[in-house]
Parts: sequence; structure tokens; C-alpha cells
Amino acid sequence: MDRSRNSIRNILFGVGGQILNIIMSFAYRTVFMRALSDEYLGINGLFTNILMVFSLADLGVGTAIIYALYKPIAEQDVRKIKALMKLYEKAYIIIGFVIIGMGLICMPFIESLITTEKVIPHVKLIFMIFVINTASTYFFAYKGTLITASQQHYIVSTVVYGTSILCYAVQIVVMLLTHNYILTLSIQVGTNILQNLITGRIADRMFPYLRGKNDENLSERERKGIFKNMSSLMFYRTGQVIINGTDSIIISKFQGIVEAGFYSNYSLITTTIKNLLLQVFHAITGSIGNLAAVESERRKYEIYNLIYFGNFWMFGFCAVCLFNLLNPFITIWAGPDRLLSMLEVFFIVLNFYLVGMRNVNLAFRDTMGIFKEGRFIPIISAAVNIVISIITASMFGMIGAFIGTTVSMVTTLCWMEPYVLYKYGFKRGVYEYFVKYFMYLGVTAGAALVTWFVCHFIPDGRIIYFAPKLLICAVFPNVIFFLVFGKTEEFRQLVSKAKRVIMRRLKKKA
Repeated sequence: MDRSRNSIRNILFGVGGQILNIIMSFAYRTVFMRALSDEYLGINGLFTNILMVFSLADLGVGTAIIYALYKPIAEQDVRKIKALMKLYEKAYIIIGFVIIGMGLICMPFIESLITTEKVIPHVKLIFMIFVINTASTYFFAYKGTLITASQQHYIVSTVVYGTSILCYAVQIVVMLLTHNYILTLSIQVGTNILQNLITGRIADRMFPYLRGKNDENLSERERKGIFKNMSSLMFYRTGQVIINGTDSIIISKFQGIVEAGFYSNYSLITTTIKNLLLQVFHAITGSIGNLAAVESERRKYEIYNLIYFGNFWMFGFCAVCLFNLLNPFITIWAGPDRLLSMLEVFFIVLNFYLVGMRNVNLAFRDTMGIFKEGRFIPIISAAVNIVISIITASMFGMIGAFIGTTVSMVTTLCWMEPYVLYKYGFKRGVYEYFVKYFMYLGVTAGAALVTWFVCHFIPDGRIIYFAPKLLICAVFPNVIFFLVFGKTEEFRQLVSKAKRVIMRRLKKKA
């Protein structure tokens, strides 16, 4: 019951904060597009992707140590927790300096990735601000991990979104007054540092043993176990970053920085929605870790199927909405001159769905510690992604980068990851997973086509037309999902859990 209560509280705080953050991020992007040129929009997307690649320096340290924390937290083993946090702190300080070093090495060559006819001043300085911003998160962030592992992620969410909303507000004012991108960007560095200092102070109050000198050390055997997991997670980290972080780089190189800027608007929307949905997984990660540490294999599998179904409903519904609403929204928000083709939108949404459907497998893999067995899968996928994307982007332009991502996931991650999880985690065959996967995919595709057919009768270009399309997208896919899955055991369990949570809330208010 404590796991459920903690998960629900984490979800409510995470989703609520994310919604406010979304509103502010779109307000900032709107001011950005009005105050600066599309070249700066492309620079912003390109450097964000490059720094995502730099985050490879993490090498899975965070995931490996979070996994190692679940058992000592459940057993209240303070000595082990302190030793793990000491190792975590040292590792993240090193990673922060490594990222700065990588930035200095790459800085002389950064302009070669930018294809544009206009001269963009201070590109290297802008790049180094991005580098420092990313590195600063590693210098201060490690204590928040203990709060998350203790099933209280809502505390971290409150700090993160509170400081983020403040940052956007200040950036909007500065952008409107100065139109200075460098000054506006620098504000985010200070916000990141403030965010992690606040989280650290809260962690010190929650866990007083973190204060003062820490002389605890892990045994050689324990250190070897963690570094063994880290070596496996390095492969996962590399594959994940290459798959998610190279599209803008390839588009900028083969199509131009302006086109990369157009794509960044679509990427902002899909990433924002993905992060909103991922709040659910961040919120329940600690509970899944506790589940993996103390419950039976049968119970783990029951909870997995329940979360898998909920994950499908969320990402399937959002995929249908994105397919039908992305271009109408971009037309109103950014202007019709920044639209991508419907074929490009199709691949953007397909990749959004494919990535989203992996979430439950990744969450259980990380919390069950299944790192070594599938460590080469993401490397294979990353290699396929790079080769196919470069070839197809040079031939077909922007859409080629999206095709490379799709092909890499379909040929590797979509079937290899669940196979490894089922074989080594649940100790059973994967046939049932794929039956459900293709059923979910088919129902999502059908719902998207039906919804598109109805929306197609409503024109684009004005907000008065967008409202009925939004209503159609809110109703049709959910009705179709309910008609198909309303009598399944997973649906009944989700509804039952939702009712219990609502009743508890009502009783507390009474």
C-alpha cells in the first residue's frame, strides 16, 4: 500500500509540475521565435543534441548506483547508503570535468556542423555555455538520487519544476528586453546550480547522516559489482544517446541549420509530451525497485503487465493526437512557413510511439538489474541508426534522419530488449509480450486513421478550427481503446486502483 501511495503522490506532483513547466517552455519558445531568427532556433536544437551525446560521460553511473541503493534503503542499511553516496559524488564530479574537457576539445570544430548562409556571431561562446550548463548538473545532483530511490520523487519534482518555471519567467523578461541569446542562455546555468543546491539541502535534512564527513567505503566485492553493472550500462547509454540525440545533428549537416530549427519545434512538442508521460515512470521507479527487491517473480510479472497496458494507453493516445494535431498546432503557433510534410510528421510520431513503448521494459530492466545480458543490443542499434541515417539523409534529406531512427529500433530494440527482460528477468517466453505489442500497435494505428478521417473534414489555420479537432482527438481514440480493451483484466485493475485512490482522497477531505 505504501508503494501505491508513494507512486500516486509522485505522479501527481510530477505531472502537475510538468504541465506548468510545459506552459512556461512554450511561452519562452514563442518569445524566442519572435525575438531571434530561425538560425538561433536551429543552433539551440543542434547544441542540445550535441550535449546529449556528451552526456555519454555518465556511462550509466547513476542507474548502476540507484539500483544498488534499493536494497540498503529497504533494509535501512545506513553504512551501505553512505558508502554508495560517497562513490556517487566522486563519480559525478569526475563526469562534470570530463564533459567540460570534451567541450573544449570539440569547440574548434563546432562550426563545421552548421550549414547556413548567414553568419552567426559567438557560436563557440554559445556552445561553451551549453557545455557548462550540462556539466554543472553533475557537480551537485547526486543527493537528489537518494530521495528518488526512497520513493519520494515528488520532492525532487517540486524543486526541479519550481526553479525551471522561475528560470523561464526570467528568461522571457530578459529576452524581451535585450534580445540577447547569450545572456538569456546564461540564466539557465545559474538556475541549474540553484536547483541542485536546494535539492541537496533537502536531502541533508531528510537524511542527516549525509551531513559531515563521510568515511564509509564499499568493500572490494561491492565496488566490483557496481563497476560491472556500469560497464554494461555504458553500452545502453551509448545506444540511447545516439538514437535520441543525433537527428538534429544530421539534419543540420545535410539540410541546414534553419531546417534543424523547424524540426526543433516538433521535437520540443514530442519531447515535452514524452517527458510528461515519463513522470509516471520516474514516479514509480522507486516503487518498482522496492518491488524487485522484496516481491516474488509472479507478483513482479503481474505488475509489469498492468504498467505495460497503462503505458500503451498513454503513448497510443498521445501518438494519435500528435499525428492529427501537430501540423495544425504548428500552423497557429509558429506559422505555416515552419511546417514539415505529413510524411515527416508520420515518422516523427512513429518514432515517438516506438520509444514510448520501450519505457516499461527499461524501467523493469534497470530496477531488476538486468544489465549485462543485453548490453550489446543498443550498440548494434546505434550503429544501424548512424549508417542508415547518413545514407538516407544524404539521399532524401530530413526524412532520411527519421527513417534511420525507425529502422534501427524496429530491427533491434523493439524485439531484443523484451526478449532479454523476459528470459533473464521473468524467466518465461516472450510470445505473450509480442501478441500484446502488435495488438496495441494495430489498435493505435486504427484509432489514428479513424480520427484522421474525421479531423480531415475540418480545415487548418485558425484556432477556431483547432478546438473541434482537439475534442475529436480527445474522444475518438479513448472510445476505441475502451471498446477493444474495456473488458480486459488490466483495464479492470487500473480502474479499481484509480477508484481506491479517489476514495482515499475524498475521505481525507471529508
